[in-house]
Amino acid sequence: MHSRLSAPLRRGAPLRRAQRRLAATSAVGPGRDGSSEGKAANGGYGLSSFLAVGTSGVLAGLAIGDKDGRYRRLQFPQGQLRACCDSPVSDAQRALPNELATVVGAGHVKKNHSQKGSRIGQGTSLAHVSPGTLAEAVKVLEMCTKADVAIVPQGANTSLTGGSVPRNEQCDRPTIIVNLRRLSKILPIGDDGKQVLCFSGAGIFDLKDKMEKEYERDSHSVLGSIFLNPTVGAGVAYGSGGTQIRKGPVWTERALFLKVKDDGSVELVNTLGLRDGGDPIGFLDARAQLKTEDVDPKSTGSCSWPDYGGVVRAFNESTVSRFNADTTGLECCRSEGKVLILATMHDTYPIPKKSQLVWVACKDFADAHALKREVALKGADCMSKTCEYMNSEVYNGVDRAGRILVKMIELVGMQRLEPLWNLKLSIEMIPLPFTNIICDKFLYWFNNIIPHPLPQELRDFGRDYGHHVLMELGEYSDGEVDRLRDALEKFVADKPQGDVKYKVLEGKEANRANLWRFVVAPAFRTYCVGVGLPGLSIDYALPKNFKEYPMLPEKEFPIKSRWVYSHFGCNVYHEDLVFAGDVDVDAARYPIKHAIEDLGGKLPAEHGHGTEYKAPKEMQDRWKKTDPLNAMNPGVGGTSSYKMYSDQPCHCGQ
Repeated sequence: MHSRLSAPLRRGAPLRRAQRRLAATSAVGPGRDGSSEGKAANGGYGLSSFLAVGTSGVLAGLAIGDKDGRYRRLQFPQGQLRACCDSPVSDAQRALPNELATVVGAGHVKKNHSQKGSRIGQGTSLAHVSPGTLAEAVKVLEMCTKADVAIVPQGANTSLTGGSVPRNEQCDRPTIIVNLRRLSKILPIGDDGKQVLCFSGAGIFDLKDKMEKEYERDSHSVLGSIFLNPTVGAGVAYGSGGTQIRKGPVWTERALFLKVKDDGSVELVNTLGLRDGGDPIGFLDARAQLKTEDVDPKSTGSCSWPDYGGVVRAFNESTVSRFNADTTGLECCRSEGKVLILATMHDTYPIPKKSQLVWVACKDFADAHALKREVALKGADCMSKTCEYMNSEVYNGVDRAGRILVKMIELVGMQRLEPLWNLKLSIEMIPLPFTNIICDKFLYWFNNIIPHPLPQELRDFGRDYGHHVLMELGEYSDGEVDRLRDALEKFVADKPQGDVKYKVLEGKEANRANLWRFVVAPAFRTYCVGVGLPGLSIDYALPKNFKEYPMLPEKEFPIKSRWVYSHFGCNVYHEDLVFAGDVDVDAARYPIKHAIEDLGGKLPAEHGHGTEYKAPKEMQDRWKKTDPLNAMNPGVGGTSSYKMYSDQPCHCGQ
């Protein structure tokens, strides 16, 4: 919720030339297939009809070209086509794709592969390679470093800040994408499954599904983007947060990862704590399961953030609960691609004996905060499983642009949605008029033919109330759900009549209410495209004692609508901003970031710096120490894209 998004379409000579070509292309099509009248008596077209249709076609083509150019100049929440850099390609680099194919198989190497990020970024890699074993991944990285290419690790490509796709014009070397999706092994440890070892490419939905069905345990990470099945390794690399306030960000001290040293060699770092005979790669590649005795009892590293429930319950503190620039822990945690994560170990959690989903509608934001403190975070033995917030702009926006997404997930299921999402991204890359917006235009146009998925009472809440909190109450200790319900009823009774209302949801109603919250991010892009206005998505953590919306520089950058939604228990927010049509979103981003930070907040909180935000010096210094050659994901977090973090391309002056 892997939004966050912003997508400036930058002007420049290559783009202008592309737009002229697109306009010229679009001027041809309508002229050919727009001629449906004026036939002559002999069955052909008369001269006047031909001229009329031809003129109409030219005018239509010009109109389409102009319209397409206008839409492409708008700063929608997405990326853009970018020209390749002028870096020379060495013989070793030119030969690399074929050499990689000998390791992973020709079917798992895509040459000159263009790819678009989920929200921003687009580029072409020299090769997109997908190793199928840990041993293959090690060999691939060694070959890439020897050929002196830029290496971008990739999971499901659900990154929202551009950090998982090539940045051709910014880099002085060809890029290899190392996609780890095939490294999908999930190895619960022992018979109880209280801990699980995951290869980097394991999907978080697949993990959740396996642990629930086979072990009656809950996995470590549930994100808003879970329907796209993001990878476990990416969660570690970004410190993903998610909806469940008892668990904390994705974080572990037990990991297996690769780093590139200053001499170009590849180092294997192993803190998993397994009895692997000194060969963790061979050991894990060969195993289909792990036993308790496979774990070294002397290894005491934590597999989750210690006492995160206590962290969020300290809601009077002026600190934030979690943020992307936190350097606590191993180099792989919040590494954002500066290492190649192979496998990590994580705690799992008991599934509550029973649970209830409650939708609470509040007139005032202050009441929503009081609800969080007095009910959701009441105590260690009386604490909700989730506490998610959204304002009326979010509710109305999903109503206008997200109903169809809720229905699609219901129809095809979460496991089948990822291919459809990737197809959408592929269509948006086609260099023809309107392809970058056509999918979202159709989603917007057809949204309202879908019956409203929510029950009438929730629709009334959406119409009459400005603030909404979704809480899942879980029976983790005996009587906990009843205690939470009692606290909720007391809270409502203490408020003026009608200021706060709630509804307990079950079955299909509960599932649809959760989906209503989860589809906000993709619905926002659909909405912006539908209404033809630029948008920007951000994610930030506010101090735990901060109880208001942050003031943004709206005078300089007029905002038409603020979609505010939050992992409320953590005081971590996602905000999707719809601007007036003439606002320069690029110029607005950093003043907004500074406004958040002036309040003691941190931006970004969980979606990573990617190519959108400059990381603090402490985080940049950590990345530079981890990856001294700048071989891994160069340019992330405002660092140099050039070799060894130079201020100019390595080939300049040669």
